[in-house]
Amino acid sequence: MSDLLADQYARLLDSLPAGDPWAALEASGYLDLLKDEASGGAGLPLEDLFPIALETGRRAGAPPVLEAMGERLGFPVSRPLAALFAAGQMVGAMQEVQALTIDYAVTRKQFGREIGRFQAVQHQIAVMSEETIAARMAAQAAFVGRPSELSEQRAAVAKLRCGQAAGRVCAIAHAVHGAIGVSEEHTLHRHTRRLRAWQLSHGGEAWWAERLGDWALSQTEDFTSLARAL
Repeated sequence: MSDLLADQYARLLDSLPAGDPWAALEASGYLDLLKDEASGGAGLPLEDLFPIALETGRRAGAPPVLEAMGERLGFPVSRPLAALFAAGQMVGAMQEVQALTIDYAVTRKQFGREIGRFQAVQHQIAVMSEETIAARMAAQAAFVGRPSELSEQRAAVAKLRCGQAAGRVCAIAHAVHGAIGVSEEHTLHRHTRRLRAWQLSHGGEAWWAERLGDWALSQTEDFTSLARAL
């Protein structure tokens, strides 16, 4: 179900008019996916929304579709849910940044060979891959159940871990690309700007770390048990 929705959604994004995408999005029915069936929506669980969040994040020019879905839920979007939407899209953007960086590393040549063959560059890209995978795992673990049932602690972990990863991924991507990464003709900076904006939106790493710490200290279980229960 989620893969089919994501494929159709990708084709929809490809066909959106640049000037005003909202009429086409409205007609598609995607904006009502999270609404309850009783309210005319599809009652989509967060698990099935995750691939859509990734696809939105991968596209630098995508409109804020998840935020529009949230506005139609029939209840105010909580800060944890807004943070989770941001985290899911951050993972998609990081995956795109990783793909751009790998492609550049295997095609750009210096000193007679591709820069991706240098051990230092390979190490940096390996770190980028680790951070992106860790961020995806944290975000996907929080995309569970109905929006009204969201675990605030899981959302906090997702936003915190995605924020940490985004800082490292952006730094490595621009280090590998060099000056071309911020040039007008290259797309890298469009993705990294969005990542930096999402990193700060709805609470940065320090804000969510403090909330997680307060929650953990208020519990009677040991930290290992709390981590397993998340």
